[in-house]
Amino acid sequence: MPLYQQTPPSPSVELEVTHLKLSSPAELAPKESSTTPPAWTICQTLDIKLTKPQTLITPSVLECLSLPAELDFAQSIVLFGQAPIWLYSHLISQCLETSAHIPWIGTYDARGQQVVIVASATEGIAVGDTFSVFLNREPCSAILIGGPPDSGKSVFSNALRLALRQRFPHKTTYLHRASWDGEGNWAYEAGDSDTGKPELIKRLITLNEFRIHEDPETAKLIPGYFQYHARTVENLRQLTDYLIIDVGGLPQVEKQPLVEKCTHYIVISRLADAVEAWHQLCGHTLSPLAIIHSVLRSQQDIIQTDPLEMVAGPWVTPQNAIIPPALLQHIDTL
Repeated sequence: MPLYQQTPPSPSVELEVTHLKLSSPAELAPKESSTTPPAWTICQTLDIKLTKPQTLITPSVLECLSLPAELDFAQSIVLFGQAPIWLYSHLISQCLETSAHIPWIGTYDARGQQVVIVASATEGIAVGDTFSVFLNREPCSAILIGGPPDSGKSVFSNALRLALRQRFPHKTTYLHRASWDGEGNWAYEAGDSDTGKPELIKRLITLNEFRIHEDPETAKLIPGYFQYHARTVENLRQLTDYLIIDVGGLPQVEKQPLVEKCTHYIVISRLADAVEAWHQLCGHTLSPLAIIHSVLRSQQDIIQTDPLEMVAGPWVTPQNAIIPPALLQHIDTL
């Protein structure tokens, strides 16, 4: 039952008071020994649930959104859940306006599996401090998406995310992009109905693209970049039911730490002779889920079923990207 009243009767956001297991405040101090076992404490959590994850929420939900009556302002509060920044900001503001005596407020960082302190009235705990989080959940399947450039990986990955949400509405799906090309889900969710919007999206993607592999100085950062994303994938697997990872267009050996944190892989390629390099990168560690030979025409033909191999396309625009039912059936068995 929702913990607040909202019109229309079927709300798109619900707030629930739950609890998380965090490292104790003492853990913020430097450890005397790396082998010292961490101390843990149970912390009050304001869990944000989007009841209609297939659709974007709008700021209009704030008008009737109120904090749960059972939220204890004498205790610290952790905000937890996938939601827009403006919703987090509103809830933090409401907490601080309701009580000036909250010990501290933190937000959950899913990629780092930690709580980041954003407001504190407690001596010894400062804004920017972090607590580790213990979730103790069974890791989900992690599907790596690879293939050469211009094969439609980004469009395909986003289409797979949406298709899984539609097919399994009671499960959560998360698409993580371990690439520096500047493209994200926002590029597809923005739509193209407004005049000039496609051009704006292209400009934003270009502005946010950092081609670190082309500069000898920044290229040195690549191994650490993928090690960071490997840790991120390991953390995200405890938070969702299906995890999709877009790793970019090159089967680089530096990606091996990230590959090892996944469970399955899909290769989508416009070039038949480029598939083998992805088998070499992923095949020793992961289970092949599908090989998709990407084409620009409307086609979905199965070549073989185990592992699934097919010719499918086009993967150019979100409107024309249709995930083959056979692939969804394969994923359903994971």
